[in-house]
Amino acid sequence: MFKIGPLLIGFLIFGLASCATKTTNDKGLNVLTEDAYGAVIDKWSDRVENYSGLNNTITVMATLVNSEVVQAQLEHNAHMFQWDQTKMTEETRLANEKAAKQTEVFVSFYSPERKWDDLYKSKTLWKVFLDVNGQRYEGKAVKIKLLTREVQSQYPYHTGYGTPYSITFPVDTKNADGKPVRLVFTGAIGSVTLNFGDK
Repeated sequence: MFKIGPLLIGFLIFGLASCATKTTNDKGLNVLTEDAYGAVIDKWSDRVENYSGLNNTITVMATLVNSEVVQAQLEHNAHMFQWDQTKMTEETRLANEKAAKQTEVFVSFYSPERKWDDLYKSKTLWKVFLDVNGQRYEGKAVKIKLLTREVQSQYPYHTGYGTPYSITFPVDTKNADGKPVRLVFTGAIGSVTLNFGDK
């Protein structure tokens, strides 16, 4: 009994820890907990800060919205908005259709030089590329017009200092799954590279 006791306790701890990643919403759907959702976002996010001397010139934080993040966001929204199975099925269908046409990267962009923060303009200072396993795709940025708190509910690291963007690339999201992916900003101001997956 002495040897079985610690083993049984170990299994109980492991079981409780593995169960702690899921919860049930009010409609009975099995969804990610807040902590588990945050862990998925952290796993597929990167951050770069550039300096000129002691002065911060650019801070870019980004999340690759790959298949794992898409699924996590569906479950997160199902929890937050109390979706039932019908709503979850419809939202999953829409998300899969979108993911089959493009890959999205969420970007929180900050520069004290406001004129540098122009990703949404047709004549931006920046070119933005997604490098998927050596294949490069050019992106199109759209400024997200939501309250800071709404953006933070999906991307907790975003702050009111940064500008939120959705940047889409013409490549199926599944093509980015399980491969090294880099987000590259280039321009006369300089260059910034963020790495997702194998860093």
